[in-house]
Amino acid sequence: MAELRMTARATRLAAVARLRRRPIVISLIAIAAAGGCARGEAAGDPPAAAHASGVTAPKGWRAAPAIAKAAADAAKSDRIAIAGSEAWSQPAMGCYAVWLSLTGSASAIDAAATELVAALDKAGVATRDVIKPAAGERGTLALGFDKLPYRGKLRAELASTGAVTALACAWNQREPAACEGACVTLLGGSK
Repeated sequence: MAELRMTARATRLAAVARLRRRPIVISLIAIAAAGGCARGEAAGDPPAAAHASGVTAPKGWRAAPAIAKAAADAAKSDRIAIAGSEAWSQPAMGCYAVWLSLTGSASAIDAAATELVAALDKAGVATRDVIKPAAGERGTLALGFDKLPYRGKLRAELASTGAVTALACAWNQREPAACEGACVTLLGGSK
């Protein structure tokens, strides 16, 4: 019995180690968050309680709290307050998703979207199919991205108050068609 517990623990530790070697989703959200929010004065105090995303993961995907924590930790700074983070994965297929809600400095959403895309490009993440919001109080930035060996999509709801809610979904070469289909559904269902 002790051997079985040790084997199960070793399997979980190996899975976490594999996830940590797959930094694209984590770094994408952190880069995007920092690029879109990190200018100006410091963010206000975070909300009293982190809120849930309301996102339903695709069938067969599991919660990935280690990825969610890593994404939140990577995005957090003296200028960015994290309101919530969640992540899901289907590692056998090579599919990963991260949802992150944060608050940075208030700014125009069209400028924030431009900064976010520029931050991704500067970090070596190729962006494609970029749809930026027009000036206003709220808007959506949608884009595709490539950072070998990953490909993915990101949808970020931007507010002129500095609030950003982003959902990124990425996949590798294992099951690209299945992962992309799941990501399209996941992103389409986000609010």
